[in-house]
Amino acid sequence: MSFRPFLALSASAGSGKTFALSVRYLALLFMGESPGEILAATFTKKAAAEMRQRVLRYLRDLAGEPAFLAALAEESGLAEEELLRRAPEVLARFLAAEPRIVTLDSFFVAVLRGASLEIGLDSDFVTKEEGPEGLERAFLEELDREGLLGVLVELALQMQRRKVQEMMGAMEEWYRVDPLLPCREPGRSEEPARIEAKIEALRASLYRRLERAEVSATALNNFAPAPVAKLFARSLFGKESLHDHRNYRKYLERDPQIEVEYQELRALMRRWARAREAKVLEHLGALYDHYKNVRIALSRGEGVLDFDDLGFFTYRLLHETITREFLYFRLDSRFRHILLDEFQDTSTLQFLLLKPLIDEIFAGQGQGEGLRSFFYVGDTKQSLYRFRGGVEELFDLVAEHYGIPVQSLTHNYRSHRRVVEWVNRWFEGVMPDYVPQIPHREEEGYLRVLEDAEIEDRAVAELGRLRERGIAPERVALLVHTNDEGNALQEACERAGIPAVLQTSSSLKNLSRVAALVRMAEYLWQGHPLDAAALSERLGEELGDREFRWYAPHLEPREVLHRIIDDLGYFHRDANLLKLLEFASAFRDLPTFFEEFEHSRIPVAPQTLKGARILTIHGSKGLEFDHVILLDRSGSRPPGDRIPLIPDYDDSLHIERIFYRISGRERFDEEYARMLERRKASRHKDRLNLLYVALTRAVEGMTVIRKPEHSLFDLLEMTPVEEGEPSGAREEKPEEAPQAAPAPQLRRYGRQELSEEPDEEEGGEGPDYDAILFGTALHYCLEMMGEFDPLFLWEALDATTNRYGSLLRPVQLEQIRLRIEKLLDAQPFREMLRGARIFREQPFSYGGRLYQIDLLLEREEEFVVVDYKSSRKYEAKHREQVAGYLRGMRALGYAKVRGILLYLLEDGPEFVEVTL
Repeated sequence: MSFRPFLALSASAGSGKTFALSVRYLALLFMGESPGEILAATFTKKAAAEMRQRVLRYLRDLAGEPAFLAALAEESGLAEEELLRRAPEVLARFLAAEPRIVTLDSFFVAVLRGASLEIGLDSDFVTKEEGPEGLERAFLEELDREGLLGVLVELALQMQRRKVQEMMGAMEEWYRVDPLLPCREPGRSEEPARIEAKIEALRASLYRRLERAEVSATALNNFAPAPVAKLFARSLFGKESLHDHRNYRKYLERDPQIEVEYQELRALMRRWARAREAKVLEHLGALYDHYKNVRIALSRGEGVLDFDDLGFFTYRLLHETITREFLYFRLDSRFRHILLDEFQDTSTLQFLLLKPLIDEIFAGQGQGEGLRSFFYVGDTKQSLYRFRGGVEELFDLVAEHYGIPVQSLTHNYRSHRRVVEWVNRWFEGVMPDYVPQIPHREEEGYLRVLEDAEIEDRAVAELGRLRERGIAPERVALLVHTNDEGNALQEACERAGIPAVLQTSSSLKNLSRVAALVRMAEYLWQGHPLDAAALSERLGEELGDREFRWYAPHLEPREVLHRIIDDLGYFHRDANLLKLLEFASAFRDLPTFFEEFEHSRIPVAPQTLKGARILTIHGSKGLEFDHVILLDRSGSRPPGDRIPLIPDYDDSLHIERIFYRISGRERFDEEYARMLERRKASRHKDRLNLLYVALTRAVEGMTVIRKPEHSLFDLLEMTPVEEGEPSGAREEKPEEAPQAAPAPQLRRYGRQELSEEPDEEEGGEGPDYDAILFGTALHYCLEMMGEFDPLFLWEALDATTNRYGSLLRPVQLEQIRLRIEKLLDAQPFREMLRGARIFREQPFSYGGRLYQIDLLLEREEEFVVVDYKSSRKYEAKHREQVAGYLRGMRALGYAKVRGILLYLLEDGPEFVEVTL
């Protein structure tokens, strides 16, 4: 048996990290360990879903996975025949248990819910991406009561933070790492003004001495009267001694006291900088205490936590409030095994939250309590989240602290040979401790580095070139650095007639069309003058010339937005409006919608059913693509490092000290200078990591487009090169889609339709909003499921409760659960999914109208359009709706397509075939 209870895997890109993690997890199951006693934590929901999917797939068809079976036999020490014999029993045990394959955040939520009352939280709290509402206002009111608003203003001026929001950002950064902050020493700091008086007296004395020594005007001017901050920034003080400066060296023999006073002045400058730092930290600390108290009170009162709150409250719970025994009692589980994925992105705080559980595992080893293990996997070359608290140094520090051996995975199973070899050439000798990867695949592949000042146009041209060589656009990914670059590239592809799917992390609220639409709705609500010159120019008329007599304050946000879209035809044929209208459908009044929209992070919608994928490099992490086109950054230089407060970490990765940035301070303060050098090295490594992630996504081949000057790829000394040629089966040219009808009317959006007029079948009654809300929540729950498997239902139900729990009755939420459970048990549904490529909530446009398909299944020979419904009340209209989808799909070139109405009813699902 080769199972090592304590192990860390250093897994380079494409080296089989997920495979190794799955082997480890299943080895524990086959060795008799309970699923409920294994905590497998990943970084994202997608990764957790994929791991659950892998575990189920391997257990259901272990014989069909010979490579995995062999690895599992080696890891567990069991013969392959024994593993195959026991697989059904292990599968049954896994399905009957509650496996803890989760994200770290969802695990911390479970911990908090289990003991929330111990720290004053209601157990039914909800989690959101944004902090508690009204925080800024409550914080300012608190400062006003305490007479501290003047301190806030003074501090903002010192830190060059001109807006309250920027100061709030500084408070938020401290709150995010609160348990790591150094203890503040009591007592008042030295007053900078007193030191400034001493500096001025010493400067004047030096000036007089130099004047008597008859130094040059330039040498004398270095000590001319000036505010201390300007004196501090003079380059002269880069010299530790005036003996090192040619303008002064010969005069020191005449008056040695010049050098003595220069050294005294440098020492005073250092004291002044530290006094300013201490004063800033003293004031900020006093304000932060109030910020923290206000935030805790709001979070507890509203029952709403964001991810920073999760870390704060969980740390207080685990380290200050409850015992380990009480935690295990509340979780109804005692973890004997911990597996951590993407460990290079784990923050120090997240590790400290897990540390009591890890310590428990190490404390129990060799004490007759059975097998215990701790395993983590990651790659410090792919650490991208330092800005979010991720610390790659943690990987080696944890191994050293616990005495865990580190094993490297050296084979690359993803990329063709040329891609791997060129990545090795670029990074070996540049990336610290880089270990060259060994290509596993036999294919040659191709590699191209092109130089062009017009990187965006060249990328589109290269995408067209790949298409000409028979490579379908959907097999290509274009990687950019920012969301704005992704938006611009998608528009360039659209102009060139090449389909492209925008998958950046850009929020819907940042898109100009969407923002203009929401501003228009705000204008109607508030009656304030509307600044919409750009929109008026597009429409060719003044917005004030239009009449909006239909508007009434009681109208719901969804209806207001819909009517504006119809009135301003400019907005038609934009699939992102589907996302906006879907979001708006959850709100009953405009003010609530406006407030939630400002804090929203709604991902932009894909623009076509098929096309090249446009992603940021951060968004591509963990993914792979047949062909990659990697673009240089659009700016001339990377953003500077100008944050005013710089944390410096000790060996345990707690914050040992916080430095206040002052220009030129490194000339006087060696400790500050060493901190800047460490920070510079970290930022350099972060840029290398970003390039490594970008250059390791390709399977068959890669094209890099670099600028002639100020290129990000200069870090790797990358020069133009072309090796190999891309190849692929030539596509049949699709038929041209029919042109959009003039002045189209938007009629379908979101997940549930509303009739504008009373339905005849209802006897003239208006729409049933309660039924619509139930149907919307049911659709949302299905969308939130990582896979159509019972294991994924509970997380989806949690997400649905967080979003719609305040609007639905408990019996309705229970109905959603029961109807989906019956759907998952239905044999026709499982057969329908078998072997199909699945697309959820898939938008497309046809004939000037926007559509959204609930579920689209792609098979080798056909597409299946599935539309969910929660009632058969309007079946005739439902059939016509799906028939419209089919006509649109066929007109867009998809010849073999059929439709299914899937009724999710109380008694069970019903399937209705729709044909043209």
